Amino acid sequence: MDINISANTLFHFTTTRQNLLGILGNGLYARYSLENFESIISDKAELVFPMACFCDIPLSQVKRHTNIYGKYAIGLTKHWGMENKINPVIYTYPNSTTADILNNIISELDNFFDIKEEEKPKLRAPKKTRDGDSSLFDFSKILNDPTFKYRTEVARKISELNEKLGHFIKYIKPYEGKFYRNDNYLDKPVKFYEEREWRFIPDKNVISDAKLKDSFKAEYYKDKVKRRAINMKLANHIKLSFKASDIRFIIVSQDDEIPEMLNELEKIFGKTTPYNDLKLLGTRLISFEQILEDL
Repeated sequence: MDINISANTLFHFTTTRQNLLGILGNGLYARYSLENFESIISDKAELVFPMACFCDIPLSQVKRHTNIYGKYAIGLTKHWGMENKINPVIYTYPNSTTADILNNIISELDNFFDIKEEEKPKLRAPKKTRDGDSSLFDFSKILNDPTFKYRTEVARKISELNEKLGHFIKYIKPYEGKFYRNDNYLDKPVKFYEEREWRFIPDKNVISDAKLKDSFKAEYYKDKVKRRAINMKLANHIKLSFKASDIRFIIVSQDDEIPEMLNELEKIFGKTTPYNDLKLLGTRLISFEQILEDL
């Protein structure tokens, strides 16, 4: 018999039933998260940026995952995930080929922008006319000079490339590393590779249009009050919506929570979901107890 090493579902785990009900009723919100890159990217120890995370793990293998992320979850179809531009992350490790390439690209881009003062082009002041008026000086000759236009265009393209690389880095994850959880780093390194993470990163233009920040310093994130404020602002603008038909699993911690959860599903989806789809959704409700006993 074939054994799946990945799921056909993207699971998002959370720690409480209330959190799960919030997701079912309102959608999945992106949150700012602190990621530690110190082992793979030079000079970039901690980065904070918005994301929503999922795992691609068969239910028979989620026990270790739930020890960190909680025993409540929603499982959504991979088709839904791909439609929403949710991507599997790229895992790498110190001194790997991928890490070396990434650091080389970053270094080259940094070198391009790190122009020494004496190397910067200088524009001479406009010559004064006979009556002393310099406002008539025509800068168009400089602006239309082919060399000047070429260098300006190169700088623009390099700047765009730098922004795209910054966005791409958000899909990079250490194979193993430090994990910031509950306001502290865990005592032992976490093997992130076992999480088979898929990640939603909001488009930078969407972030900009909402007048939000694409990233924060770690010190800002580690302040609970500030972290709550930036996450609330983010939640007002960016979330992942889904229909009942996109849901493959709903997981609660204990068997005795299932009857009440069925009532909650009726309240949340009853007015917007066809009767047969609502009944089918009820069959997709299971407990973590069942998973441990039967899978």
